[in-house]
Amino acid sequence: MTSVPRGTALAFAAASGITLLMAAPVLRAPSERVFGTGSIVGREDPNRDPLIVIEQFRAGHVSTPYLQPLTDLPGRALAGVVGPVAAYNVLVLASFPLAAAAAYLLARHLLGSHLGAMVAALAYAFLPFHVTQAAGHPHIAQTQWIPLYFLALWRCVDRPDMRRAAWLLASVAAVALSNFYGGLIAAALSPVALVAYGLASPGDRRLRRVALTAVVLASAAAAGVLLIHGFAPAVRSIPFVRSDLFAWSAKWWSYLVPPADHPLWGATIREFWGRHGVDARLLEHHQVGLGWSLLVLAMVPLVRWARGDHSSPAIRNAPVLASVAGAALLCSLSPERAIGPVTFVRPSAVFYVIAPMFRAYSRFGVVVGLMTALLAGAGVACLWRRPGAAGRYAAVVLLALAAFELAPLPPRWRDVLPTSGHRWLASQPRPLRVLDCVAPVRGSDTLALPLLGHEASLLGGGFDDCGEPRLADKLAAMAYTHVLARRGSATAEWLATHPAEGLERGPELEDAAVLGVIAVPPPAYVSALIGFYPREYDSKATWRWMGQTGALRLVARREVPATVVELEMRAFPGLRTVEWFVDGRRRGAVDVTAEWRRYELPLGALSPGETMLTLACPTPAVVANDILRNDDPRALGIAVGDWKIASAGAASAMAPSR
Repeated sequence: MTSVPRGTALAFAAASGITLLMAAPVLRAPSERVFGTGSIVGREDPNRDPLIVIEQFRAGHVSTPYLQPLTDLPGRALAGVVGPVAAYNVLVLASFPLAAAAAYLLARHLLGSHLGAMVAALAYAFLPFHVTQAAGHPHIAQTQWIPLYFLALWRCVDRPDMRRAAWLLASVAAVALSNFYGGLIAAALSPVALVAYGLASPGDRRLRRVALTAVVLASAAAAGVLLIHGFAPAVRSIPFVRSDLFAWSAKWWSYLVPPADHPLWGATIREFWGRHGVDARLLEHHQVGLGWSLLVLAMVPLVRWARGDHSSPAIRNAPVLASVAGAALLCSLSPERAIGPVTFVRPSAVFYVIAPMFRAYSRFGVVVGLMTALLAGAGVACLWRRPGAAGRYAAVVLLALAAFELAPLPPRWRDVLPTSGHRWLASQPRPLRVLDCVAPVRGSDTLALPLLGHEASLLGGGFDDCGEPRLADKLAAMAYTHVLARRGSATAEWLATHPAEGLERGPELEDAAVLGVIAVPPPAYVSALIGFYPREYDSKATWRWMGQTGALRLVARREVPATVVELEMRAFPGLRTVEWFVDGRRRGAVDVTAEWRRYELPLGALSPGETMLTLACPTPAVVANDILRNDDPRALGIAVGDWKIASAGAASAMAPSR
């Protein structure tokens, strides 16, 4: 029999080797990539949650209600040494071998078998639940503390004393301070784990041992309540809507469904979930599958126990593990289920009343996985000890199938930056100022900017879009060196087919266009359009509609004499008179036709700073649907296309103003 320390080291080493293969691309660029494909976790914005944590590591601050110190504080310390992205990766990837080592210790205590403990350790470390959560939730991925908690709990029941009580208190603190859900899981399952193990444990004075351990747990619970009340009362003031609980809870048959990122049948599994009303945004909360092979192995010790065989610790403890797994499964389900006229209330309904800041009850599935892995390890130990070779052949075949079902390979990774254009810009050594042509809608787009290594901004900070005329002039005036447009957007397609004057193409990339700014900063430029609808595009032009009034904000960088603005305009639905004002003073009017034409609006001299050019239609704007029957509810007056700011002598011949 291999010694416990050596077995723990072997489990750690084996899990480390698998992790190295599973995360090899991340290890090649640990400051640029994170683990996971993003095909399941937060598919609409897969980098949001990782980048929130990375930003906290980078800034060195987490607000008190959200601080989970056993994860956040080591991450912040590591970030000061290896950088925030690499620190994030260390925390996530280290959880696999640490979970294996912790599960080995628990399994060795319960099963008394090195082989069974190794099987349980590796099965638990690479459960689909763990692999999925590691792709986006580094706190939930710290699953190593849960086996250590159960080990401390059950060893305290075996022989309560001060040393084991202190170990139990430390393990309670560890599981709760690593992530909030760990604390909820431990609190909810401790009564079942305590009573089930106490009833099954051999020897006398079982009631006394259980009672003493319960006192230790009650002390830990009281300390936790006081800690929350004194230092983080805001945690309880963040309740979720009760209806969310149904979407974020597991279904009982979730445990029978293979992982949705399986390399062979992942697409089929995702389609299956879609047919059952689980869309891509919620799929991560249903990745609690156990693998049919592990379930078959887990049945072996339970069947042996039911037949009266209590010859080994692995079999004697099987009912305890099954009881805890059943309780965890029940806790992972939605608050209630109606079958005909009867509505069954489940534990999560009670949890929500007590602690409304929790909603992802599917995370109880980690304990279902742990207990199943332990039972599977016991099953392998039982089969291996059977006389003859049949038992060993069955164990090997089932383990091979389990490895195929869980499939932690092939490697999973994604860039921490949104596109290859961002990565190219990050690789440039000289200081840059970059405009990323997306609105700050996705959290990851904003959070990724500090990782670019250059000054960067999104739309909204002086730019409504990147399809506006004279874009290069405005970029140059605001000291931008590059503009980045992501493929698939109207702006990107426009810039790709209509290269603007003053911009030069950068590298040809699959998912983004990078353009360098080569324009000379102009004496004056249009900084914003006010009161206009979003930009529209066709194959030849781009424009923005306004209603009855709109304005162009002009910025002069120095004194500009005798200035003229040339505007390309068209009216809706027919000829319109448009008056124009400079800083509120009427300067004239033009007749704008329903066809595109260019019009000259003399402004006179511009002083340094802002000047407001206002366009106003004396007649009301017309709702587009009233004329075109196109379901467009906008009230339209005129559209503005191209523009140019020039000196009076250099202006083109235009339709006369009046």
